[in-house]
Amino acid sequence: MMEVAEIEQRLRDQVAALAPHLLPNGVRDGHYLKVGSIEGERGQSLVVELSGARQGKWRDYAADSNGDMLDLIEATQGLADKRSAVQWAKDWLGIEEEYSPDRPARLSPEEREARARVARERAARHEAELERERAAKMKGARSLYLHAEAETARTPVDFYLRARMLRPDPFDRWPGVLRYHPEVFCKEARVKVPAMVAAIYLADGTHVATHRTFLANHPEKGWGKMDVTQPKKVLGPMGGGFIPISKGSSGKPMSQMVEGEPVYMTEGIEDAIAVRMKMPEARIVAAISLGNMGAVILPEKARRLTIVTDRDDGNETAQEALERSIGRQQARGIEVSLVVPPEKVNGLPVKDINDWIRAEAWGARAKAARGA
Repeated sequence: MMEVAEIEQRLRDQVAALAPHLLPNGVRDGHYLKVGSIEGERGQSLVVELSGARQGKWRDYAADSNGDMLDLIEATQGLADKRSAVQWAKDWLGIEEEYSPDRPARLSPEEREARARVARERAARHEAELERERAAKMKGARSLYLHAEAETARTPVDFYLRARMLRPDPFDRWPGVLRYHPEVFCKEARVKVPAMVAAIYLADGTHVATHRTFLANHPEKGWGKMDVTQPKKVLGPMGGGFIPISKGSSGKPMSQMVEGEPVYMTEGIEDAIAVRMKMPEARIVAAISLGNMGAVILPEKARRLTIVTDRDDGNETAQEALERSIGRQQARGIEVSLVVPPEKVNGLPVKDINDWIRAEAWGARAKAARGA
């Protein structure tokens, strides 16, 4: 009888054919197949790895779920359990296990141990390959960041942030974690473009990944995000990492934070800067995605977390991802509270705190114009 590990290996070997079969609306993007969710709608939140050390693995960043090909089969085909997924996989692979009277129905202890040994060796090689790939990505991420310009004043980063009505006030400069790189390769556009880059750290200070926002100078609007499907990308293993936007009044890194100091968390960099404008004394981090908000492991001294979230009214996937992240933080003993922007400010619709800032700026300008 074929072991489940062998079936999973065969599925991984044929993932390039299997993944589009399971997710027909998926779009190929280099070594990945991307789709909206496990339901199969178009989008980019769910990523299936088609090659490399993680071939056959998948992750839904919005839903904070992941697994192997058997898990994907079970989820996409609406099967009751893993046993049903194994049978489905056998049918798809064309595996027919014939019974022979002269062959025992069960493996002998020797055969079972031999197969287990082969599986352990394969797993060890796979883990070693994963670790090499992880180390290589971290090295590339750090190199990209270190080769970027630390001074962002009067650069496209400065112009981009100001165009979003963000300001470095009351500080004299933008958050130190932000840098400007004049030539970052954008795979989608196949050219090097200007970019805002930011280091992604773990709570102990380890630099694990680098966030990139591809920028372009638009003729009518000035500097903004590049007109590509994914103007924001992460290089390196970002899971559990965050972008430190403000150290707060203590001025200390996260690893040395004061006992009980509250932490404010947003999804994106721009929202975190908006919070910094309103609360310059607060410790603020950007978690990059809703799913990653729950993966961030705060230091033991952290007791309170305030999540400044977007207004995702009607977006059940986003709301469920947020709820899961809140639950994960609460399970670690963290007291979690939410700040949700108002629906409208000065008559303008508001989706996130950056919109809130922009609406307030518009209101201030309108008031000044009336008084002139």
